[in-house]
Amino acid sequence: MSNPKEIKRRILSIESVVKTTEAMKMISIVKLRKAKNLLMKTRNYLDSIETTLFDLLFTENKEKFEKNPYFSEKGRIKLFIVFTSDRGLCGSFNSLIFSKINYLFQKKGYLHNECLFFSIGKKGFDFLCKKKYNMSNKNWIGNNLSHQKIQSLVSEFIFGFLKKNFSSIYLIYNHLKKSSFQEVVIEKFLPITIKDFRKKTLGFPYILEPSQKEILNFIIPKFLNAKLLKIFWKSTTAEHTFRMRSMHQATENASDIKHDLILNYNKERQTTITKEILEIISGLESLNKKK
Repeated sequence: MSNPKEIKRRILSIESVVKTTEAMKMISIVKLRKAKNLLMKTRNYLDSIETTLFDLLFTENKEKFEKNPYFSEKGRIKLFIVFTSDRGLCGSFNSLIFSKINYLFQKKGYLHNECLFFSIGKKGFDFLCKKKYNMSNKNWIGNNLSHQKIQSLVSEFIFGFLKKNFSSIYLIYNHLKKSSFQEVVIEKFLPITIKDFRKKTLGFPYILEPSQKEILNFIIPKFLNAKLLKIFWKSTTAEHTFRMRSMHQATENASDIKHDLILNYNKERQTTITKEILEIISGLESLNKKK
């Protein structure tokens, strides 16, 4: 039988765990609302600039924009931008990303010397270092990516792509479906392909000034900035959703353990009381016999 004092100590410990997981759950809910709001704003902006860019691309002949360096794939190195979290306690959020990366090399037959990884998130950075994958000289650790920092990162990616340091750039991130299922997505970032655009148009007859090339060189980086920012907030939304769910499950499990411990404590306490009563009765009976 367990000691009632030990059980009481474990109950107090479980109560502390419940308070902690419940607090972490509430924090994730607040962060999730903020991330969803920013994702919605970024998505609306991206939809608008995507529609404008789609119209601009077809203002002139298709052959002209296909010669644009943003649409051509040259080189040998593939750059993979991996979106993970900085902290754990978010279920399978990070492990699914890691499984996808391993799948690329084991099943797809990708060569290590043809792939380069850039990590946005500490967990991804630690995983890639541990597995000794080829890492970019710069990686971003921290979940406080602002629009200005996104612009700086995109500028570096574009510069490397145009200098033919990378043949293509891919984004690996978690996409949340209906708040109950997450899917690891590998999405091409560069070069741009026409099928990436939704086939919608404003129908405006554009007059391009000074030229289509200069306008595209101005608007394409803005499109890529918005796209990377949208993916970041999609990943952040999935992270907070799964952390909230994990903390909710942890709270329920801790509450169940606490309930079982209280039952055991009451049983042990009742057993102790019964034992003490029996000892008292036995003592009284022995005294009565002596009289």
